[in-house]
Amino acid sequence: MSEFQMTHVALVGARIDAFAALGFRSRSDLTMRRALPAGIAVEFQHMDEGELKALLTRQLPIWVHNCITDPQFPARNRLLMHLRRFEGELRDNRDNEVIAMVLNAGFRNRQLDPMALPQSMPLRQRCSMLMHVEPWREAYRELETAVVNILASEAEQLDTWLATAEPRIEHAAV
Repeated sequence: MSEFQMTHVALVGARIDAFAALGFRSRSDLTMRRALPAGIAVEFQHMDEGELKALLTRQLPIWVHNCITDPQFPARNRLLMHLRRFEGELRDNRDNEVIAMVLNAGFRNRQLDPMALPQSMPLRQRCSMLMHVEPWREAYRELETAVVNILASEAEQLDTWLATAEPRIEHAAV
C-alpha cells in the first residue's frame, strides 16, 4: 500500500465518513481489511448503467481502498494505472493549499471533500480553497471517471467478489 499512501490518505482518510456505516472510523481500522459495502437489493450486473455508475461514484472511497489493499480485487491491473497517475498528481501538487489540506485531514481521519466544502468552514478559508481547487478537481475527476467506468464494465466480477470476499486480507498487497 505504500505505493499509494497519499491516494489512500486523500480518498479514504479524508472521506472516512464513507466507511462509518461499515464500522470503520479510521484508516488504521481498515488495515488488512476489505471494506464490503452493505448488501444491495440488486446485483451490479442487473442494474441500469446510470444507476450503477451513480452508486459506484458515491462509494468511490470504498472501491479505491479495496483496490489498493486487495491484490485479488476485480480489474485491479486496469485500475492501478489510474491510481498511479492520481498519486503522481498528489505528489507533484502537494504544496497546493487544497491538496495539502486534504492530506492533512486524511492523516487525521477528518472528513474533507474540496468539492463539497462544509458550511461551517470560515469564509476566508472557503474562498482560499476555491481559488486553489483546480489541480485537485482535475485529478479527482479523471480518477473518478476512469475508476467508475472500469468498475461498471466489471459489474459481474464485482458481484462475484462481493459474494466471496472475506473481510480480512491474509496477505499484503503486492
